[in-house]
Amino acid sequence: MDIPGVGSRIRNKLVEHFGSEDDALKIILQGDVASLRNILNEKQALFLIQWMQGSKYNSNPSNFLANEEAIRIYEKIISKMREYAHTEYARLKIGTIFPSSSRELIEENRKIAEPSIAYAKILGGSGIDELIGRIMPMREKSKERIRDRAIVIQDLRTFEQIKSRGLDKLIDIYIIESQKELIDLARSYSHICLVGNYDCPKNVELAECLDDWYLVPEKILEYYRGNSETLISAMDAASILADKGIIYFTSLQDFQGLVQRLESHDKELETLARQLAKLNQCFEDAESWANSELKNRIEASSITLVGHDLLQALRGKGMKDLFEIQLSWIFQAVLKDARSRAASCLELTGSEIVWLDEIIPSEIQYPFEFNRSALRKFEQELRIHFETRKLNVNRELARRFTDKKDFVDKIIYSLFEFDFVYAIGKFAIDEGLVMPSIVDETCLGFHEGTNLFIEDAEPVDYSLGNTGLVEIKERVAILSGVNSGGKTSLLDLLAQVTILGHMGLPVPAKQCLLGIFQEIYYFSKSKSTLSTGAFEAAMMKFALVANNHRKLVLADELEAITEPGASARIIACMLDELNLVGSAAVFVSHLAGEIKSFTETSVRIDGIEAEGLDEKNRLIVSRSPRYNFLARSTPELILGKLIRTTSGTEKEFYSRLLARFK
Repeated sequence: MDIPGVGSRIRNKLVEHFGSEDDALKIILQGDVASLRNILNEKQALFLIQWMQGSKYNSNPSNFLANEEAIRIYEKIISKMREYAHTEYARLKIGTIFPSSSRELIEENRKIAEPSIAYAKILGGSGIDELIGRIMPMREKSKERIRDRAIVIQDLRTFEQIKSRGLDKLIDIYIIESQKELIDLARSYSHICLVGNYDCPKNVELAECLDDWYLVPEKILEYYRGNSETLISAMDAASILADKGIIYFTSLQDFQGLVQRLESHDKELETLARQLAKLNQCFEDAESWANSELKNRIEASSITLVGHDLLQALRGKGMKDLFEIQLSWIFQAVLKDARSRAASCLELTGSEIVWLDEIIPSEIQYPFEFNRSALRKFEQELRIHFETRKLNVNRELARRFTDKKDFVDKIIYSLFEFDFVYAIGKFAIDEGLVMPSIVDETCLGFHEGTNLFIEDAEPVDYSLGNTGLVEIKERVAILSGVNSGGKTSLLDLLAQVTILGHMGLPVPAKQCLLGIFQEIYYFSKSKSTLSTGAFEAAMMKFALVANNHRKLVLADELEAITEPGASARIIACMLDELNLVGSAAVFVSHLAGEIKSFTETSVRIDGIEAEGLDEKNRLIVSRSPRYNFLARSTPELILGKLIRTTSGTEKEFYSRLLARFK
């Protein structure tokens, strides 16, 4: 409750959800936004984590980004970085990184960012992106109730103890008092596990232990089978990281083999399942074939009665008996083939074949019918065999998975954490970022910087203060230049470099030197001249920069706040104030000359120079500013083009207009 905004209600929710205050604080310190979001909204979760991280370094997360436009640039950077995350965990955790003036916190984040770039290079083409993208948090899924097995218990205490573990939600559990009750229940299930000392009928086994993996292995296995895609992807991803020497997981190979067994199939079980699935169809086909074959063979045969046969008939022996004697060889041959067909269809071997003699009897009859009662008994026998085999296979697997939940959670969490780091590296490589050099000077300079928010941005060089990149050392500058020349884009780039650098992350440049600022202000372009009241409000907003904090102030065409003459004086005063407190600033203005004339400190004018216009009136411009240079405006360029493309009095008129700009 020392965290701002955390009252007793939120505190109690956190403790109740995570089990204790220590566990709740552990989740916050880990930066696990995904877990916190189960009980808080994303904004609350991010605030808690950022505040806790900042408190370790005596840094308030809300201090560095000093106004709304600076916050907007930060949020756009976070949004772009999140595109490189493969998991929701990493996507959310990226939002916990914030810029600060704490050298210790910046260095802490740099320790994460620097190896992340190396990881991204090492893992290129490894396929790990797809694997991590398939990893989800392990979830408990609803389990199907087991209908063909039951647990039967002899004493009440054991009955209550097993029910307290929730096994009754998955399987029928009975308490019995006699052998007769056990026998009656055995008729209703394929398999019964008896916890007691009664005599066991055929499909009843005496329990060897009372553990969940033994009594109801599905309780354990369904958790892993229900998350099999995540498990398989996680094991494969962990193997790649181990092979690359990035993260090593103890006992990974053993557990990977165990996971593979979740998807593997027991051959005997598969055979029994097929037999049960096609049992009736196989015998119906055999019966149909036998009747058709008997009909064909009997129709094609003839019977010869000799004198002895006639005497037998006269003595009272029926003709049917005589026919059966004469045709028995046909029946025996056809029924033998019918048994072979059924055996082949059902893949029967060994002792199971004996059942065919009961199901397909040798009696001479037409039409032939198999023994339905014997078939039902055989089906019951197969089902008992199937359930027993399935139960034993599942028990062995569940026993080995019993104590693996913490191990799995550790691997999943490690991969989520790695994805967070990996996303930073992917972002850095894809956007061409480098780690800036942190210096003690109040300065900011870069070589070949590229605006993250512009596709195929043209590289730009720029420097404020004593960076060593250029001889120019002024910290405060007025940026002049043509419209659409890239002045606002340069301000955005300066903000991006500063914010990323103070997050401890790489910046969009080939080379960068950066001093530590305490604050960044960004004043975007005003749409129109302000009213009296709005001007007063604007002045109060700008007055925030008049403190002794070392800051970077970026402003875009502030002259729109009031009349041009007055705004030039106001801006000049602001620049002088920033110079005096040791801050850095870039103000974009079309009044660069006028502002400079009112300044009393070392303020330079830089210009983004346009060489002219092409045949479609598009600017031909170099985006890197020239130092100590007042750039021409767009009207000057257009007038210059008109002078070159006209003649006579028209050309003379344009020349007189252009002369007024000198």
